[in-house]
Amino acid sequence: MNRALPALVFLALSALTRLPVLHRAVLDWDESLYFLMAQQWRLGHLPYTTVWDNKPLGIYVIFAAFQAVIPGIAAIRVATALFVALLACTVFGITQRLTASRQAAWLAGLALGLASLSNDGLSANTELFMASFTALAVLGVLANAPAWAVGLALGCAVMVKDVAVTEAPCVFLLLLYRRRDWQTGLACLLGAAIPLAAALALYAANGQLPLWWECNVLANLRRASVPLSPGTVFWGLQTQAVRWGGLYAAAALLALLGRGRSLAAIFPPLWLLCAIVGAISARSFYDHYFLQALPPLCVCLGALYARLPPRPALRATLVATTLAQPLRAAQLALDYAVSPDVIAAAGADLAAQHPASLYVFDAQPILYALAGTPLPTRYVLPSVLTRTTLPRVAGVNASAEVARILATQPQFIARRTPAPNDALSSQAVYAQLDAVLAQNYAPWHSYQGMTIYKRLIP
Repeated sequence: MNRALPALVFLALSALTRLPVLHRAVLDWDESLYFLMAQQWRLGHLPYTTVWDNKPLGIYVIFAAFQAVIPGIAAIRVATALFVALLACTVFGITQRLTASRQAAWLAGLALGLASLSNDGLSANTELFMASFTALAVLGVLANAPAWAVGLALGCAVMVKDVAVTEAPCVFLLLLYRRRDWQTGLACLLGAAIPLAAALALYAANGQLPLWWECNVLANLRRASVPLSPGTVFWGLQTQAVRWGGLYAAAALLALLGRGRSLAAIFPPLWLLCAIVGAISARSFYDHYFLQALPPLCVCLGALYARLPPRPALRATLVATTLAQPLRAAQLALDYAVSPDVIAAAGADLAAQHPASLYVFDAQPILYALAGTPLPTRYVLPSVLTRTTLPRVAGVNASAEVARILATQPQFIARRTPAPNDALSSQAVYAQLDAVLAQNYAPWHSYQGMTIYKRLIP
């Protein structure tokens, strides 16, 4: 029972804190894209053939598996809760093995569960799933698991999101340091290659290797060349300081106090550094990118706690100062998440109309699933067609694709109101839509931040 207790506690914590969003239609743009991709795969369409994305295959595998047993949006909410519980339990195990302190391990695991509610961690973002596999690899090294299993976990992490490669060298070095055997390293590399080999075999068998290469490699190379925005950098740093500033400070203090000493003091900050490199590598500084850094941040906190003198007041001060910000950020995230579910209401209203066709121009793409309509384009994530940077990443002529969709005369069109008026929005594409709406459509239903138009009957 003592061994099972952490798993039971973290599962209960994850389930209870995420219960309010179990049936929430959408929490983040990307999760809807993954949901639709997995849904299309279950209908027999290989990923990337009917929906475009530049993520590896792993997240669609996970979503499709949960969709097979759990109906509706709840599938991805349950998947997220289970993976967060797994991640917290794994962080507990890593911290306990590094510090030999069960108290420190409890602190690290509970901090993970709490902090994972902010930085878009409530939504089913890839980073939490990726981090679970990376943390399993770290725990595998410390628990003397077979090297091929460590590599397999790393390979799965990369197949969920490719930025996991920035952490892989750190884990690989830890493996070599612990085992001191080059054959062990080779076994790890072979294990890591298994998920990629399986994906390549799948696409080769279906004659779609060029499509896999375009979406997984070329698109990401184009994405890496997108200019860095100083405003985005400032916003990213500011949000991290406000939400997890105490955790970062604890990690920095551990690095300063433990330089050149024990593995518990050296490895967690090094792991954190590699994770931060991954988080900023896309140069977009979206808040959910920093979820990648959460496991090493929490391990650093646990290691610092174990390093402090066993004085209750001192340790209580550390806990209070590091967890106050994540607690407040979690509260704000949950408050926002339980606001009226406008998208669910719109989806229900559309479904009641049994629409023949729908085009979600710049609203939430989960509306396609809620309304039960076919997808009018591969580019279901609206920003791929309505923004100025992503069309080049996707290799699509946005104006031509929007014109093609509008020429099919969708019965309903959903769009944000008022329309965004920022430098990154494609005003030419919005003008295309406005011209068609003015001539052939009338407002059918308005919601907070969104209007749905219905085609006029000639």
